[in-house]
Amino acid sequence: MRIGLLGGTFDPIHLAHLRIAEEVREELALSEVWFIPAGVPPHKRAEPHLPFEERLRLVELAVKDHPAFRALDLEGRRPGPSYTVDTLKELRQRHPQHEFFFILGLDAFLEIETWYQYPRIPELARLVVVSRGEFPLEKARIRARELFPEKEILFLSVTRLDISSTDIRRRLKAGLSVRYLVPEPVFEALKNFRVIIENDAPGRD
Repeated sequence: MRIGLLGGTFDPIHLAHLRIAEEVREELALSEVWFIPAGVPPHKRAEPHLPFEERLRLVELAVKDHPAFRALDLEGRRPGPSYTVDTLKELRQRHPQHEFFFILGLDAFLEIETWYQYPRIPELARLVVVSRGEFPLEKARIRARELFPEKEILFLSVTRLDISSTDIRRRLKAGLSVRYLVPEPVFEALKNFRVIIENDAPGRD
């Protein structure tokens, strides 16, 4: 099977995450896309606003009606920072029969040198870099040739939906609706979750 892997804080998950997964699934003829919420995100300046269990539950609600989408809890069960290389090694050990495609945004790819053991990542999974139009792809292709000269990195342009978890938390703090920014089951669940939004740090996620 050809499996796409989409990691992230998902604090909370929103429609742009799902649309990226759907377009990559179709473009690369993937069998499934597995969503992997980070347990302890190593690149965030502070802890996620929602606990892991709540973020995982929201991802499960968001993907439950899609036959090719799954939510995985492995990073929440592993102690310490949620390093991508450790996740990929674990998945390769568990599922040696699958071909994995690791999906990441263009902005994250341009910072991949800061990731733990980053040269190992394209050895464990095909890298799929998606752009929502915020950066030119040519700059990333040049960087890919410099960092991974012997690996083929896939670059895809996807529909730009200007939605971020940061903005969703801001709206929740202000008492504004987030309906149609998140899937309806997530919208309903957020009414009952204790969302921690004080001292929210700026940035896209």
